[in-house]
Amino acid sequence: MLENPKNRALRARDELKSGDYDIRRMVREYIRYLGIAVINAIFFWGLYELMYWLDPLALYPATVAWAIAYVVGSFEAHYLHRTFTFKSNASYKDSLYWALIVYGTIGVLSTISEHVLVYIFDVHHRIAWALNMCAFGFMMFLGLRLLAFPPELDSEE
Repeated sequence: MLENPKNRALRARDELKSGDYDIRRMVREYIRYLGIAVINAIFFWGLYELMYWLDPLALYPATVAWAIAYVVGSFEAHYLHRTFTFKSNASYKDSLYWALIVYGTIGVLSTISEHVLVYIFDVHHRIAWALNMCAFGFMMFLGLRLLAFPPELDSEE
């Protein structure tokens, strides 16, 4: 049975406070995270634009494009962050499970945000896309670090 998310996050937080994990290490990880995030964003942007252009449901194209690109991009992002950002020894299955919890939670919030920005506040869909990417990026980093790739499962630093 998988660990309770609250317990896992608290345990990871305690590990982050240990002597082996300091602010310099977190900054290095965040810089790597941002570098990988550029690759993920390019992939996500391309898929978003394609889905927006195809308009598969002919209804709320920005919201649908965001949701489809987000789901597909979550699998691509998990692999890259597991391999390069956090250099984790966590099992692929477990880390994917926890990453999808993080991605799913933020995905719901960011899809609602995309819809509200575009269809209620009349923000251009590309500006809304960029705002969402900025607004949810650091939350994603923390969620991935605490749940999907806890420090005690790192392969190296």
